[in-house]
Amino acid sequence: MALEFREYREADLEQMIRIWNVVVEAGDAFPQIEPLNEQSAREFFAAQSYTGVAAIDETVFGLYILHPNNIGRCAHVANASYAVAKASRGLGLGKALVEDSLRQAVRLGFRGMQFNAVVADNEAAIHVCESLDFKRIGTIPGGFVSGVGNFEDMHIYYRDCMELTSPDLLAEEMACAEVVDGARADEALEQEQPKKAKKAKKDKDAKDKKKSKKKKKNA
Repeated sequence: MALEFREYREADLEQMIRIWNVVVEAGDAFPQIEPLNEQSAREFFAAQSYTGVAAIDETVFGLYILHPNNIGRCAHVANASYAVAKASRGLGLGKALVEDSLRQAVRLGFRGMQFNAVVADNEAAIHVCESLDFKRIGTIPGGFVSGVGNFEDMHIYYRDCMELTSPDLLAEEMACAEVVDGARADEALEQEQPKKAKKAKKDKDAKDKKKSKKKKKNA
């Protein structure tokens, strides 16, 4: 089964709420304090320029929201927020969600993407930003209040979308092994093997076999 990046559906809402609220309640990444309920989530996700999910069939492993960073004369710059299911973290899904959000931002005509509040000790988020060529514009001392009441520094990151073209943003298809009922998302994602890598190994084995036969014939 392939991991699919697509626009969210009504049927995804329950899983999306659960994933989103885990991040909200952790208090170390999102500015939001109040968790979503069914009604507020329906309104919130529908109000975005685009809400995307990463899913295998009907199982959602991560999501993001995409919208203008500001209004009017600043509305051509996008902003986005991302949430990955706790069981699926550390597998590169966050980066893949950011890549997909950049594709959607380009498609929707945004000229850039800005992240306003990347918490300074969120090493995973900083790594993703910098690996995708976002530039740190500045730092706001004590700009983020954590869930335990600490005032944390937060960084502002920006990426120009005008330099991006479709080929630059084509992510390799993630081919995931079949997920049995009850399988955890991390177990499913850990089993993935890029098709190109499998094909390259198969081609190499075939060439080695052919060379071996040729040597025996010439001996």
